Amino acid sequence: MITALKNLFKLPVEQVEQISYQKAVAALLMEVMLADHKVDEQEEKQVKGFLREISDLGEDIDVLYEDAKSGVDEANDLYQFTKVINDGATLEQKMLLLKGLWRVALADGDIDSYEDHRIRRISELLFMPHSEFIQAKLSTQAEMKAE
Repeated sequence: MITALKNLFKLPVEQVEQISYQKAVAALLMEVMLADHKVDEQEEKQVKGFLREISDLGEDIDVLYEDAKSGVDEANDLYQFTKVINDGATLEQKMLLLKGLWRVALADGDIDSYEDHRIRRISELLFMPHSEFIQAKLSTQAEMKAE
């Protein structure tokens, strides 16, 4: 019995992939896009547009998009992505991300309850005050109505 336990602890541990800041942002955008189980062309445009705004990847946006999509499919939780954001982002950057999440949710003209819940959960994991969550939602709605 003890030998079996010792052998168990000798097994190699899988290396955990380091998640880049850009991939974490892309994954959170994907989480919102996929929350209602419908992928709309406008949502995809919002995700890719937001990624272009915050990065200088240019043509590599599609690679990041697909990489994030597969990462979300394999993910068990949101924490692995929000931890990367918390470790490297300012409050202003988090607010910008929150607005980007709302833009994705609003892209199809309707905020699904699953999308709302997912953004609320992400906001909590980013330690954003509830007032910032509401402010981001309202300002994004106003901006998108003006467009």
